[in-house]
Amino acid sequence: MHPDTARTATAVALGLLLIAASWLAYQTGSQLRHLQTLQADLAELQDVRYGLLDAELWVERLSAILAKRIDTFEVTDENRPLVKRNIEQVLDRLFVEIEDYLRRRNAAGDNWLDRVKGTLRQNVQDFLIDFGELRARVPAYADAVIDELNRPQTRAQIKQQLLAAVDDAAAATFSKTDRTALRLILARHRCDDEADCVQRLEAESADLARRSLITALWVGALVAGMFALAIGRGRRPLPPETMMLLTAATLVLLAVGVFTPMIEVEARIDELRFQLLGEPVVFSNQVLYFQSKSILDVVAVLAETGKADMLLVAVLITLFSLVFPTAKVIAGFLYYFDVRDLRGNALVYFFALRSGKWSMADVLVVAMLMAYVGFSGLIANQLTGMAGASPSVDVITTNGTSLQVGFYMFLGFVLASLLLSSLLETRLHRRTS
Repeated sequence: MHPDTARTATAVALGLLLIAASWLAYQTGSQLRHLQTLQADLAELQDVRYGLLDAELWVERLSAILAKRIDTFEVTDENRPLVKRNIEQVLDRLFVEIEDYLRRRNAAGDNWLDRVKGTLRQNVQDFLIDFGELRARVPAYADAVIDELNRPQTRAQIKQQLLAAVDDAAAATFSKTDRTALRLILARHRCDDEADCVQRLEAESADLARRSLITALWVGALVAGMFALAIGRGRRPLPPETMMLLTAATLVLLAVGVFTPMIEVEARIDELRFQLLGEPVVFSNQVLYFQSKSILDVVAVLAETGKADMLLVAVLITLFSLVFPTAKVIAGFLYYFDVRDLRGNALVYFFALRSGKWSMADVLVVAMLMAYVGFSGLIANQLTGMAGASPSVDVITTNGTSLQVGFYMFLGFVLASLLLSSLLETRLHRRTS
């Protein structure tokens, strides 16, 4: 094949691959940002504030347990002796306390007239009330109380009064959980209730995660194919159009890596189970912590704090993850085409050929990887300690910390930029007019 024809065919193939990669990269970015929103909403729906740490939910479950215990309560031949003995002890103690109180009250007085009145009251009391006889009739009173407890009407009244007391105590002790964010999510996704919304968002998130991963793999494969096609030309110099197309492909990877989440940190309690008043209490899918952030998201969060040290970190992250890498790729482009004789410029030369070890992009990748390892180990250690905290409580936990597509896209950019710099240095040639 004629060299010019082969060069044209290569340029056309690279152009088509770039168009496809750019379109799929846009789709990947859109899908991942939407997925980030869905996962944040899902984490909010399952947040521990609306479950394990929600006082209203505890009152609701405690009330249900108490109501069930009262409804199923019945004095049988087996438990009647024990119940009767307990009631007898309470009644006997009650009569003793009443008699002691009345005697102390009648004996009290600051002057002789009060003491005379007290003595008269005590004599009348001893004449009318025989506490010894009352205490002797305690077994009969206990039988009457048991018979009354067995009546459905009595149990219904006890249940009503007890549940009202629980509600009043909770209202006076705990503040209500703010569910504004929860209601906004339900309205945004047009869900009937939380369970329905969780089910829908889980299915949608799983499908979107699968599709975005496939799309991202295609982006990586297409860009890798472009570099393979360029390298396949042997030791011949890079044509200008090839340099332009590879530069654009490298920036495509950078854009996806910067704008999409790099790391997802999640800690959740899959199931917490224990016994309360003989009834099982279960809390499922309780999210303790969730964050899914891209590099730009982190910069925005740091900048919003307004603190000088956080602003400095935000500026450094922006420089080493966006400005410096972009400048390196663009400088390579300017150096190759010698735009306005910039090839002789020391700054352009540095960025184009000598900034590899100073760009910090590879350092950022390693930092993200180490952050992932650190977060994963820390959360796993804490969750393990929680799971073994009490033998009477069964806790199943999940460490959902994971590297996201954005990390691998940024890693791809780092490799592509290093390869592009190498190609630029080894195959550079001056265009002839």
